[in-house]
Amino acid sequence: MNKIKLLLGTTALVGAGALASAPQTAHAAAVLPGGALDITLSGFIYMRAHGGDLDSARLNDSVSRDLDFSNDTEVHVTARGRHDATGMEYGGEVQFETDTNETANTDETWLFLRGGFGELRFGDGDGPIDNSAVGAFTIGAGTGGIDGSVIDTIGTSIVKPFNSDDDTKIRYYTPQFGGFQIGVSYTPNVGGASTIQGDTVNNANLQAQTGLNIHDFFEGALIYTGSLGGLDIKASGVGGICNNQTQNENDDCYSYGGGASVGLWGFQLAGGYFGQKIGPAEKEFFNAGAATKLGPVHMSVTYGRVVSSEHLAAVSQNQGVPSVVRLDHPDNLVISADIGLMPGLVLAGDVGFFNNDVDGNVPGTNIDDNGWQAVARIGLDF
Repeated sequence: MNKIKLLLGTTALVGAGALASAPQTAHAAAVLPGGALDITLSGFIYMRAHGGDLDSARLNDSVSRDLDFSNDTEVHVTARGRHDATGMEYGGEVQFETDTNETANTDETWLFLRGGFGELRFGDGDGPIDNSAVGAFTIGAGTGGIDGSVIDTIGTSIVKPFNSDDDTKIRYYTPQFGGFQIGVSYTPNVGGASTIQGDTVNNANLQAQTGLNIHDFFEGALIYTGSLGGLDIKASGVGGICNNQTQNENDDCYSYGGGASVGLWGFQLAGGYFGQKIGPAEKEFFNAGAATKLGPVHMSVTYGRVVSSEHLAAVSQNQGVPSVVRLDHPDNLVISADIGLMPGLVLAGDVGFFNNDVDGNVPGTNIDDNGWQAVARIGLDF
């Protein structure tokens, strides 16, 4: 990704002068305007066209069934510095959500410290489960295959298990040793950093705000990246355990799984198996896929399916009437491709064939809730 770098200040002397003239009440280590941090602007602008056979997609007959357009736009601001005396790198990033209908002004905001000890992050960002899980989604072409834009229409996730998403946390990754690396994180409260955290203190009962009341989420990942006998390998095992008080009582709350991707002779194969349990609701699922490149075209086929579920439910919105339905074995098959048109400009697309597969009858539709959809995207990464 090409990035535009803007250097604030011309020399460290200018930064020192700014600090010297700062009021005595300023933080001792504050870098005021004119300081010597590198500022990088990056992001993306995507315009999408999508539609298909969506009469009951997401168990919701109000979803647009005809051709529709949508945007996805973000601007990322990253500040980086290096402390000469210790060699430590430090900085932070703010990811601005800039679509015209966006009410959450940022996606992720975090600080980092990096050195021989590894990397620490503080703030709103992905935990190790989301950041380090490997599966079919790792090699998805187009807008991401089963993890792509708009295309993930099934009733329940078949990509990654339950995780802390972007909720405020502390995250740590070790350096790599022989291709192995460990990541861990701690999230005090789970349920939506983008809507209820930010600069506020969480309510003691998150359930009233998010439908969840989950605390003390500890996540971990063991990652391997390397080569063996000509194979390029990336593999990981991920897991997490949390305190679930959603029903005002302590109940099971955990996620687990593992996966790998293997590359050889221009082909990639990837897959993973994952599971989770949040109170009485639990599921196990897998995903698998293959990808290759033909000249400038990147192509993939990815598939995911829930193989076991207990008390797994979704809210049906048929003819405007909500009802809770039991999910059985939903799945999704996605064919994807993308091609670079010019530097930073990419044309991408996916076609997905889904089956929401509910256990019982859905009001206003039939038990075989299936269909297809397609999405095309023109995107600029900068």
